[in-house]
Amino acid sequence: MDGNRTTKKIRVLIADDDPVIQALVKRILQKAGYDVVIAENGLRAVELMTDRIDAVLLDLHMPEMDGLACLRIISRKYKGLPPIMLTASDDVSNAVEAMRYGAFDYITKPFNPKQVLALVKKSSQAYEQAKRLRKVEAELIRAREHEFFVASEIQRTMLMGQPPDDFEGLGVASLTIPSQRVDGDFYDFFKLNDHTLDLLVADVMGKGLMAAFLGAAMKSRFLRVMNELEVSSGRQAQPSPEQIITAVHAGMIKQMEDLETFVTLCYGRFDLEAAQFIFVDCGHVRTIYYNAQANKITLLQGVNMPLGFPEIDPFKQIIQPFSPGDLFVFYSDGLTEATNHEGEMYGERRLTDLIFKNAGFENENLLKTIRQRIENFTGSKTFDDDFTCVLVRIDQPLNRPLITATDKLEIKNDLDELASVRSFVRNFCETVPVNRFGAKPMDNLEIAITEVVTNIIRHAYKSQKGRKIVIEAESYAEKLVLMVYDWGCGFDPEKVPPPEFDGSKHGGFGVFIIRESVDEVIYSRNGDGRNCTGLTLLLRKEKENGV
Repeated sequence: MDGNRTTKKIRVLIADDDPVIQALVKRILQKAGYDVVIAENGLRAVELMTDRIDAVLLDLHMPEMDGLACLRIISRKYKGLPPIMLTASDDVSNAVEAMRYGAFDYITKPFNPKQVLALVKKSSQAYEQAKRLRKVEAELIRAREHEFFVASEIQRTMLMGQPPDDFEGLGVASLTIPSQRVDGDFYDFFKLNDHTLDLLVADVMGKGLMAAFLGAAMKSRFLRVMNELEVSSGRQAQPSPEQIITAVHAGMIKQMEDLETFVTLCYGRFDLEAAQFIFVDCGHVRTIYYNAQANKITLLQGVNMPLGFPEIDPFKQIIQPFSPGDLFVFYSDGLTEATNHEGEMYGERRLTDLIFKNAGFENENLLKTIRQRIENFTGSKTFDDDFTCVLVRIDQPLNRPLITATDKLEIKNDLDELASVRSFVRNFCETVPVNRFGAKPMDNLEIAITEVVTNIIRHAYKSQKGRKIVIEAESYAEKLVLMVYDWGCGFDPEKVPPPEFDGSKHGGFGVFIIRESVDEVIYSRNGDGRNCTGLTLLLRKEKENGV
């Protein structure tokens, strides 16, 4: 016998209705040190089978249940156990047929003792190897199940944020259906103040624990970056979405390159004061925007590459104005890529049609409708990819702070108009008490607007005549806002090199002066080719001045 079997006897089951054969084979095996169990027919053999049996010898022809039927039952119940068939010399064809159903080999009568021992040894070793492999497979399955559990818990507790239920002016709801494989979907909400809510919807390429951990790391990076940018600026104004994305990408690019993965996302800011959704889209699925007043669907899409690709062009944000009753729908590609039995995907068109027809539903009812339609389409309640959907509805009435003053000026793109621009700003600032201006005096706003209009005339319109520039001014309790609109060439401040103060080169001073003169500057361009430069000057609170 095998020297490795000293602590455990190999147990062999012999099924044969001939007592002579039973006795002969039993003596051969026991003499070699095997433990033997005898069954007089196939039915009894099935009854005597246990996990303790290491090898089986079956006669092909037995009463009540023949060897072939017995073979099928044993092979099905005891995976990897390969019985040896006993047969007469003139019935070899049936023995060969049995091997097609899982028999290890066959022995013809009369027996050669050495052949019996050799086949029993090989058969028992093969079964032992099969059991070891099943054990390894079971351990791998348990490890995968544990990984799935850990990734699911990360996704449930860390990756899916809770929609705010107390943000006055916005109705927010979300739905997530995890797939049988944990994907990299995640989203979160960041309440910056009473009128500003940031939303992050993202998808890590990949599955399982790696995608879940990378998603959690990226969410943490967003929080860290927002805090660092706000502290470094020394201002009350929040960092813009494009500043946040730029900093997050710089901090995560090395990790994503090492993991050979990338992240698609949409990071947007709902500003209820300005009635604007300011967003940066990085290769994510298009956001569905429903304009209630126009009863129209628009698909919002940016021009940025996903995070994880080498940054070639600066990240650009887009501004989408909104009104009461409007609806924004964010989702993952698991929704539109859900397939039916014919392999057809649900698709963006079906989803936009569904939103258009049911936009008047309450958020929760709309989410239930979306889920039901997808399940009906696929014929299943489970999906290959995560199913994520976030709805943001602008409540009625829109919760905007009181505008204390407003004014508007429209001019031609002529440098001679600069005097009118400065006068417009000076007169508007006179609606605010002088002691309300803080670290940035009203003169700074006049300097900044002069630089903005000059840049539009010279660069956006390239000194063309007859083009218009529109300036809208609004005064709130805590700030002054100037929005300057033009329809010329787009402008990217990130491509403007910083100025050199040693006189070694010219350029860059205009952008620098604008940025240093006010508390916040936002450049954007909408889909209709309209550029907007937003200037914000913060005011002191009245209580600080004894008013």
